[in-house]
Amino acid sequence: MRELAKRALTAAFGLVLGLLVVEGLVRGAASLDLDAASRIARRDPFAFLYEPFGNFGYRERPGRMERYYNGTFAIFNAKGYRGPVVSWEKLAGTYRIVLLGGSTTFGYGVNDPETIDAQMRRLLPARWPGHCFEVVNLALGGYDSYQDYERMRVDGTAFAPDLVVLNSGINDVRNAQFARLGDPPDPRTLIWEPVMRTMRDEARNGLRISTIAQHYSYLARVPGYVGEIWGQRQGLRVIQMTETDGSAIDYFGINVKRTVDVAVSVGAAVILSKPPSALSIRNQPSDPPEKSYWIRDAGTTEEYRRRLAARMREIAERQRESHRRVRYIAPELPQEQFLDDAHLTSTGNRSMAHHFIEAAAHFIEATLSTTSGQPSCPSS
Repeated sequence: MRELAKRALTAAFGLVLGLLVVEGLVRGAASLDLDAASRIARRDPFAFLYEPFGNFGYRERPGRMERYYNGTFAIFNAKGYRGPVVSWEKLAGTYRIVLLGGSTTFGYGVNDPETIDAQMRRLLPARWPGHCFEVVNLALGGYDSYQDYERMRVDGTAFAPDLVVLNSGINDVRNAQFARLGDPPDPRTLIWEPVMRTMRDEARNGLRISTIAQHYSYLARVPGYVGEIWGQRQGLRVIQMTETDGSAIDYFGINVKRTVDVAVSVGAAVILSKPPSALSIRNQPSDPPEKSYWIRDAGTTEEYRRRLAARMREIAERQRESHRRVRYIAPELPQEQFLDDAHLTSTGNRSMAHHFIEAAAHFIEATLSTTSGQPSCPSS
């Protein structure tokens, strides 16, 4: 028995020592910025960039920073969005705009002063001197039309905007891989929901042991990293083989219509926008998927985006027939204003800001004409 206990103790000691050595190796590799180890390091659950809100929604965690591949970064403010903090109460004479959409609208790949909302904050006062403007960017990477709706329903209405810009239709392409989508939110479309579900549960019942372990140990994060890589490979295989399902277009239309209804209910005018695409000028139609929002190939993806845009245009036309202040636009940009097939450079974001302002000029001028006296612009 003594010999057996000695062997067991030796084996346990060796196992612990081995785990510590491997832990040190992984941490060392992460410090050298090796890809796999760096991705494991970023899987600290305490450092997760997003938090749950509303009904199956996710948004930025206040005070966090998101870094991009090209050295740029985004800072999430104290209220959980990008850009200067705007008070809930709107001062008299202030014209307030809310932006909705995915990573293109959010400003993936550029610094905070180069986003669409930052460009609008500079362009609007130059166009209408003496008037106060606030632009709140409620877009976020990965948002499809349901997440746009949920963000507008919960956060957008609280800002009582005069104008809502919904620049959406990229991430809804990925929903075409699902047959017979149900009423929103269809669980299959909810990215980050497993993580959000865990965070909701831990907010009610306290942290799980696995969460604590993953915070302190890189090795405890390895299974999640392996699952992520496997899931990404399987996902690319699925979207490369899938036949697109038209129910995603109806799903998109329902969410866009609901978002417009919510915006109109708080007195806002609405610009519906098809995000610009460089797919047809950067890729051959047969090129295989590069991103998780592609379906089958570049040609299929671009065609589906156009079908989504056509549905958005139809919604805008019906809204205008009902005498609602809704307008549809489809900006097109040159290739040099794209970082990739969807995300924009600083110049591209400035072009989009111009498009949004021009599209909304009639709505803005009609509101500003009713403003009396010199407004006192809030400081950001």
